[in-house]
Amino acid sequence: MPFVPAPTIIKCSWFYTLNGQPAMNRIHVKTGSTLPTESECTSIAISAASWYEDNVVALVHPNMILREVQAMSIAEANGPQAVFSSGLPMAGTLGQPGLPGNNAFCVSLRTGLTGRSARGRWYWAGLTEGQVTDNSVNSGTVTSIVAAIDNLIDALTSGPIQPVIVSFVSGGAPRVGGPVYFPITDAIAVDDVVDSQRGRLH
Repeated sequence: MPFVPAPTIIKCSWFYTLNGQPAMNRIHVKTGSTLPTESECTSIAISAASWYEDNVVALVHPNMILREVQAMSIAEANGPQAVFSSGLPMAGTLGQPGLPGNNAFCVSLRTGLTGRSARGRWYWAGLTEGQVTDNSVNSGTVTSIVAAIDNLIDALTSGPIQPVIVSFVSGGAPRVGGPVYFPITDAIAVDDVVDSQRGRLH
């Protein structure tokens, strides 16, 4: 698919090593600038890294290691970006045996609107044996993970800046007029079942 610009949007990505394999999460952030600046990218990358240190590290095992956080404009083909790596790599501190890398917990990102295009997902990696019973994530862990993602929404919200779902396609075809944005307002757990990210199992 050719590059499709998304005016005002910065793509924020967390790059990890998970059980020795590369893994990644990302979220889109709407800024107040049609063409986001390097300064805006830097600010978002710093906020995203600080959120991770404050909310994620204590909930994941030591083989879940954050390598860098990248924030890049996707408003233009060759837009600015910022890479945050100060104090990294950063390993999880939960001293329990980790589950295989494909095991994750899916948090639903909601916008208050209906339709698949108006929802997103965050696959939480780094689960431990002590956080799971059979095929279910323990209730306390579910509560902590959802609270952490709610804190991420808050950390990336300031004035015109807000995390969003970006929809590039509708009905299997590129959206006429370009991407549509849906502000993320809440994170919820649909169930407590362990989910799978098979791409993380190598």
